[in-house]
Amino acid sequence: MQQATRLAVAIVGFTVTLLGVVMLVTPGPGWLMILLGLGILGVEFVWARRLLRRLKEGAAELACSVFAARKIVDPQPSLPRKDNLQGTDSDSARVAGSNFPFTTSEA
Repeated sequence: MQQATRLAVAIVGFTVTLLGVVMLVTPGPGWLMILLGLGILGVEFVWARRLLRRLKEGAAELACSVFAARKIVDPQPSLPRKDNLQGTDSDSARVAGSNFPFTTSEA
């Protein structure tokens, strides 16, 4: 009975994993199916658990490196920023007698 369960898990796991490999080149969630198939195989096989763990660790490292590379950096921090219609620097945006950028005026 135990061998029958192991065989059934192997057949289902390899089928799902193979479908995932096919979906890598056809429309569909290929990597998701591969991970699902390895998860099914991991129920009975230690090598599948190890491979799944290595894939998860690799994906986590890749995600960390991608998000670390996407930090927003000011390309020229020493130059003043032009941010109003008159083209003045952001530090001197106040015009005498006005409350720019607000529209209320004091009489």
